[in-house]
Amino acid sequence: MARTILRPVPEGLSGAALHDAAYALLGAYLENACGIPAPKIEKTALGAPRLAGGGPCISLAHTRGMVCCAVGEAPVGVDCERLDRFARRPAGRAVMARVCTARELEEIGKSEDGGRAFLERWVLKESVSKALGLGMTKGFRDYEIAFLGDGPFCAGHSLALRRFGGFLIGTAERARHKG
Repeated sequence: MARTILRPVPEGLSGAALHDAAYALLGAYLENACGIPAPKIEKTALGAPRLAGGGPCISLAHTRGMVCCAVGEAPVGVDCERLDRFARRPAGRAVMARVCTARELEEIGKSEDGGRAFLERWVLKESVSKALGLGMTKGFRDYEIAFLGDGPFCAGHSLALRRFGGFLIGTAERARHKG
């Protein structure tokens, strides 16, 4: 599974400062842990980050108070969200219907905490979308997140979901095919 690196940051940072902090975290990790001096990061046509000249697959995310990145051998995606994201204004049915499959909506409806159940699927779907490298060109309903006995599952991906303080972090790495 990909390595996910997290860093809490001051909550008052602007979007641009969060973006820069996520790139700084990734750059420091690539230099210190991967031995890639002064890594040059470019973007694909759809805006996904990648290392110029090849190397490990990368992904970045940020939200108020947290930045994170993921590094893996296969295409990877990461997302982070505040656990209280829907505390003041819960996600409406229309939003959930655009994001979730019928089975996911049923599972969310059976959950004791529907807001948390939706947020778990949201961060994992965002991560899968990034690992696929498609950005928002593919709808989140095109793939399904299931929670099985040993954790989250999405066909063709390895998933990880964890809580870090007041945040949920989802990581997806595309399965490598043996051949």
